[in-house]
Amino acid sequence: MKLYLCGIKSYQLDLGIECTAFTDPRLERTLQGIKRDHQEPDRRQRTPLTRPYLLAILNKLGNTSYDDLVIQAAFSLAFAGFLRVGEFTYRKNDLDSRSTFRNWFLTKSSIRLIADGAHLELSLPASKTNPFRHGIKLTIAASQDAGCPVMAMKNLIPIDAHRPPHTPLFCIGRHQQLPFTSEYVVQKLRELAIQCGLGRGAWNGHSFRPGVATWAAHVGISESQIQTLGRWRSDAYKLYIEYSREQRIHLSQRFQQGQKTTQAHHTSRLP
Repeated sequence: MKLYLCGIKSYQLDLGIECTAFTDPRLERTLQGIKRDHQEPDRRQRTPLTRPYLLAILNKLGNTSYDDLVIQAAFSLAFAGFLRVGEFTYRKNDLDSRSTFRNWFLTKSSIRLIADGAHLELSLPASKTNPFRHGIKLTIAASQDAGCPVMAMKNLIPIDAHRPPHTPLFCIGRHQQLPFTSEYVVQKLRELAIQCGLGRGAWNGHSFRPGVATWAAHVGISESQIQTLGRWRSDAYKLYIEYSREQRIHLSQRFQQGQKTTQAHHTSRLP
C-alpha cells in the first residue's frame, strides 16, 4: 500500500500539486492500523554487492569488448556513486521523447572527467529524492584499482565517441545501441557472479545500494556520512547494512561483557 501511495505522491509532485496530505499523522496511523491487521510480507532476499564481490565480478570482464567496457563503467560508477539501478538504466519507451530524456536520465554529457584524473563529476538530472529535476552533481573519486570509476569511464569514452553527447550514457552494443535496461543489468550481474564463483545467490537490482551501504559501514564511514553519500533523507539506509552470524555473536558478547563498541568493531557483513 505504501508503494501505491508513493506512486501517487510522485505523480502529484511531477504535476506540481501540493502533497502535504501525505504527511498527515492520520494517514500514518491508518497505515499502522492496517499493518497490525495484516501479516507483514517477507522481505525480498538480496545478496549485497560489497566491494570484494564487485572486484571479483569486474575481473571476469575483458578489456576489448564494447559491452564489457560498458558494464565495467556502469557497475563501477553505480557503486562509487551510490546509484540506484533506475538512475543509470532506462527502457526503450523512455527514448520516445528525445527532448526530455536528458531531464530524467543520464546522458554522455552527464559525465565530466577532471584533467588530473583524481575524480569525475556526475550530473544526476533526477532521482527518487530529487523529483523536481533540479539536478544533483556528484563528485566521485578515482580508486586506482580494478573498480575505479574514473579509469572505467576513460576506457569507455574513446570507443564511444561515435555517439552524440545527448544520447544515453550507457547502451548495449556499440552499433545496435539497445536500451541499457535494469533487466539486462541484473542478468549480467547474475552471469558474472556465477562465472567468478560467487554462486547464484539472490542477485537483483537491490544488490547495489545495500552492498554499498554495507561496505561503507565496514570501512568505518559514519552513519551520517553514509546517509549523505547515498542521498538518503531518512534512516532507511540502516536497514541495508547487514551483519553476519559471527558478527552478531561478537556484538552480543561485547554487550554482555560491558565493553564499548567502537567504530572499528561496528562492521557489516562481508564475503
